[in-house]
Amino acid sequence: MYVMSAEQWMRPRQGADLLADERLRERVLGLDEQPGSRLQIHYPGGEAGGLWAHELRSWLIALGVPGARIELAPGGVQAAALGVELLTGQAAESMEPSQ
Repeated sequence: MYVMSAEQWMRPRQGADLLADERLRERVLGLDEQPGSRLQIHYPGGEAGGLWAHELRSWLIALGVPGARIELAPGGVQAAALGVELLTGQAAESMEPSQ
C-alpha cells in the first residue's frame, strides 16, 4: 500500500501532479495492466478523513479512472495519511464500489 501524508496532499496541485507521483501512478497503471483490479483508498476516520478520500477519488476519476473501480475504506492508515492500494484477484472481486 502506498501511503500519502497530509503534507504531500496539501501541496498545491493539478491532475498531472498526482500522476507525477511514481508510486501513485504505478497503482493507477496497474488497473489497466490487471483486468478486474481495483483501487482502495484507506483514510483516517471522521469527516475530515472522508472528505480527503473523496477529493482524491474525484481527482482520479477526472484523470480517467472509472469510479466503479475505486473503493473508499475507513481506517488502516495513520491519522494524517491516505493509503492507496491496488487490489487484484479475489480481493478485487469481493470489493463493493464506492459512490
